[in-house]
Amino acid sequence: NIRRLKARVEQLKKAAARPTREHACSGGVTITENAEENRVQITFPGKPDADTRSVLKANGFKWAPSHGAWQRKLNNAGIHAARRIMAALGITIEA
Repeated sequence: NIRRLKARVEQLKKAAARPTREHACSGGVTITENAEENRVQITFPGKPDADTRSVLKANGFKWAPSHGAWQRKLNNAGIHAARRIMAALGITIEA
Protein backbone atom coordinates (compact mmCIF):
# COMPACT_ATOMS: atom_id res chain seq x y z
CA ASN A 1 0.00 0.00 0.00
CA ILE A 2 2.85 2.40 0.80
CA ARG A 3 4.44 1.70 -2.58
CA ARG A 4 1.14 2.47 -4.32
CA LEU A 5 0.77 5.77 -2.44
CA LYS A 6 4.36 6.80 -3.23
CA ALA A 7 3.73 6.09 -6.91
CA ARG A 8 0.53 8.16 -6.77
CA VAL A 9 2.37 11.09 -5.13
CA GLU A 10 5.00 10.98 -7.88
CA GLN A 11 2.28 10.89 -10.51
CA LEU A 12 0.59 13.95 -8.99
CA LYS A 13 3.90 15.84 -8.81
CA LYS A 14 4.52 15.10 -12.48
CA ALA A 15 1.01 16.31 -13.40
CA ALA A 16 1.46 19.52 -11.37
CA ALA A 17 4.74 20.28 -13.14
CA ARG A 18 3.08 20.04 -16.55
CA PRO A 19 2.66 23.47 -18.21
CA THR A 20 -0.66 24.76 -19.53
CA ARG A 21 -0.55 24.75 -23.34
CA GLU A 22 -2.91 26.26 -25.86
CA HIS A 23 -3.26 25.19 -29.50
CA ALA A 24 -4.97 27.48 -32.00
CA CYS A 25 -6.97 25.75 -34.72
CA SER A 26 -8.66 26.85 -37.90
CA GLY A 27 -12.12 28.38 -37.60
CA GLY A 28 -11.36 30.05 -34.27
CA VAL A 29 -11.34 26.76 -32.33
CA THR A 30 -8.88 26.47 -29.44
CA ILE A 31 -7.59 23.36 -27.66
CA THR A 32 -6.22 24.04 -24.18
CA GLU A 33 -4.29 21.55 -22.07
CA ASN A 34 -5.22 23.17 -18.74
CA ALA A 35 -2.81 21.77 -16.14
CA GLU A 36 -4.33 23.75 -13.25
CA GLU A 37 -7.78 22.25 -13.84
CA ASN A 38 -6.36 18.90 -15.07
CA ARG A 39 -8.58 19.13 -18.17
CA VAL A 40 -8.33 19.18 -21.96
CA GLN A 41 -10.66 21.96 -23.08
CA ILE A 42 -12.02 22.69 -26.57
CA THR A 43 -13.44 26.16 -27.14
CA PHE A 44 -15.51 27.11 -30.17
CA PRO A 45 -16.27 30.71 -31.30
CA GLY A 46 -20.00 30.00 -31.05
CA LYS A 47 -22.33 27.15 -30.26
CA PRO A 48 -21.28 24.09 -32.28
CA ASP A 49 -23.91 22.38 -34.43
CA ALA A 50 -25.66 19.17 -33.35
CA ASP A 51 -23.31 16.89 -35.30
CA THR A 52 -20.24 18.47 -33.71
CA ARG A 53 -21.78 18.20 -30.24
CA SER A 54 -22.55 14.52 -30.79
CA VAL A 55 -18.92 13.87 -31.87
CA LEU A 56 -17.69 15.67 -28.74
CA LYS A 57 -20.01 13.65 -26.50
CA ALA A 58 -19.06 10.38 -28.21
CA ASN A 59 -15.42 11.10 -27.37
CA GLY A 60 -16.08 11.77 -23.68
CA PHE A 61 -16.21 15.58 -23.70
CA LYS A 62 -18.79 17.35 -21.57
CA TRP A 63 -19.97 20.96 -21.69
CA ALA A 64 -18.65 23.04 -18.78
CA PRO A 65 -20.61 26.31 -18.61
CA SER A 66 -18.32 27.64 -15.88
CA HIS A 67 -15.40 27.52 -18.34
CA GLY A 68 -17.35 28.03 -21.55
CA ALA A 69 -15.64 25.00 -23.05
CA TRP A 70 -16.06 21.32 -23.80
CA GLN A 71 -13.72 19.43 -21.51
CA ARG A 72 -12.42 16.07 -20.44
CA LYS A 73 -9.71 14.83 -18.08
CA LEU A 74 -6.16 15.78 -19.07
CA ASN A 75 -4.33 12.59 -19.97
CA ASN A 76 -2.91 11.08 -23.14
CA ALA A 77 -6.29 9.61 -24.10
CA GLY A 78 -7.93 13.04 -23.73
CA ILE A 79 -5.28 14.75 -25.85
CA HIS A 80 -5.58 12.13 -28.59
CA ALA A 81 -9.38 12.35 -28.47
CA ALA A 82 -9.19 16.12 -29.01
CA ARG A 83 -6.91 15.64 -32.01
CA ARG A 84 -9.17 12.89 -33.36
CA ILE A 85 -12.19 15.20 -33.07
CA MET A 86 -10.41 17.99 -34.93
CA ALA A 87 -9.48 15.56 -37.72
CA ALA A 88 -13.06 14.25 -37.91
CA LEU A 89 -14.43 17.79 -38.16
CA GLY A 90 -11.84 18.83 -40.77
CA ILE A 91 -10.27 21.43 -38.44
CA THR A 92 -6.51 21.85 -38.69
CA ILE A 93 -4.36 22.44 -35.62
CA GLU A 94 -2.10 25.40 -36.36
CA ALA A 95 0.09 25.52 -33.26
